[in-house]
Amino acid sequence: MNMIKSQFALALAVFSGFCATESPQPDSLPAKKFIELGWDIPDTAFLRTNWSEMEKNTPFDGVMFQIKVKGDDQKVRSTQNCWNAEAWKREWLKPAIEDLKACGFKRMVHNFARFNATPGSLDWADDAGWAALSEKAGFCAWAVKQGGGRGLAPDWESYGEKQFRYNPAKGKTFSETASLARKRGAQLMGAIAREFPDAVILALWLDSINIKAGQNDEPEAILAGSEYGLLPAFINGMLDAAPPSIVLVDGCENGYYMDNAEAYLDAANQMRSWSGAAARLIAPENRAKYRQQVQAGFGFYLDMFLNEEGNRYYFPPLDGSRLKRLERNLGYALAAADEYVWIYGEQSRWWGAPLNLPKTVGKGRLWEEAMPGITRAIRWVRDPIGAARAELEELRQLNRLTNLAVNPQFSEGPVDKAKLPPGYTAWQDEKNPTGTFGWDSTIGGGAAKAVRVKWGCFLQSHPVEPGQRYAVQAECLAQGSSAPNLMIRWQTPEGKWTKWHEDQTFVFKNGPGQWRTAFGVVTVPQGVGRLLILLNVNGQLTDKDVCWFDNVALYRLP
Repeated sequence: MNMIKSQFALALAVFSGFCATESPQPDSLPAKKFIELGWDIPDTAFLRTNWSEMEKNTPFDGVMFQIKVKGDDQKVRSTQNCWNAEAWKREWLKPAIEDLKACGFKRMVHNFARFNATPGSLDWADDAGWAALSEKAGFCAWAVKQGGGRGLAPDWESYGEKQFRYNPAKGKTFSETASLARKRGAQLMGAIAREFPDAVILALWLDSINIKAGQNDEPEAILAGSEYGLLPAFINGMLDAAPPSIVLVDGCENGYYMDNAEAYLDAANQMRSWSGAAARLIAPENRAKYRQQVQAGFGFYLDMFLNEEGNRYYFPPLDGSRLKRLERNLGYALAAADEYVWIYGEQSRWWGAPLNLPKTVGKGRLWEEAMPGITRAIRWVRDPIGAARAELEELRQLNRLTNLAVNPQFSEGPVDKAKLPPGYTAWQDEKNPTGTFGWDSTIGGGAAKAVRVKWGCFLQSHPVEPGQRYAVQAECLAQGSSAPNLMIRWQTPEGKWTKWHEDQTFVFKNGPGQWRTAFGVVTVPQGVGRLLILLNVNGQLTDKDVCWFDNVALYRLP
């Protein structure tokens, strides 16, 4: 392969195809997603008018929205306040469907209709009332499906009456009331499944709200006095009626208060594990279905990083920056979640008119005005590869793109008796050093060459500081039996290997038999003073097994 050996050509190679802002995801696993919810909750009419700006200016994969309908009496109803015995008509939702169909979302396609348990005034024994509510939920599921959304987002919080608190004054035992609640959960889910059999039910929480009860040998003794003590029975009913194609997500609103990786991982384990506290609240006959169809998710509260010290909802700065703490914690939430993290904010907004909140820190401004850099921080957590590509492209356009790699295009060959190109050392398995490392002048004006290396690499070392972020890239041409990859490893300032568990490996892509590119992003861990680029090659057995490396790049990101 003949390559133009110039900095411009290198930059062009790095950014070829980088116009997309999202990195590809494996087909076998769902990409993880950030879903927005806030006091700026839009209705379908707002989505219709503003979808393009929403997608352009915010870092989300979807949004929770409200469905507003106008009844025969011309009064407006909303899914924010529909948990009652009033019946709706299917045709009331047709304008909302047209709104949703008019949206041209490409990234923000994981959208959910928020469905609140407010005013929450239904008696568990009210057959007619529950029939009306369930039908209403089914109509909303139908509207979301017709409009290309993903499902419903139930919010069980008692903004009105306490629907899920056991009330002994009703004359029934807790067990009797729980049986009714289970029946109603099945009724609601049945109506949803008939209209949208492959819906995602992204609940702001499921049994994660009752973890303490699940950790007890006699959970009913705790549930009988808890605000959401009847919710486990209701969820069991939902599982009774859920077809295999429906996914339920425990959105774990308690994620608001988590401030380290262990807290998120422990909560996820409590939700997922057969012996976890959440699973123990599930009826034995539903536990297999629970494991197969219920995901662990998290709520994430932005105001924690905006409020002033002394507020109940406050996280202090990390290394002098509250945005750094936000980015770190959001990364923990995303890593622990199966698929969904919903990001909630109150004092500021992502879209729409200013909120009337003059006495708050956010004052109803745009989040980017209240916390400059928040959009970038969320984008970095959501898709670091896409974020890096976008920022590198910006640097290139500003003519500020600097490649820190030494002799990146291998245009300088070995000097005097040296066998390696300047800027590089080499290593191979000392117990079986069967191969050779060198330089090939016939490949595009120069390339590193490895022949018959069973296990080894070219190396280059760079001084770095903790917290810095870098993009790294290299190209490779493999012939015969070769298994190359690009790796980043770490050393202390004194040159001792460290942070083995934070090594990063990036594969060369674009198919065998041709030049392939590896690209990745790393953040320098604490205690590290040097970044090592390793151009690894493994599995070469004969002199016909050859691997060439070219166009190495290391970019410091802002």
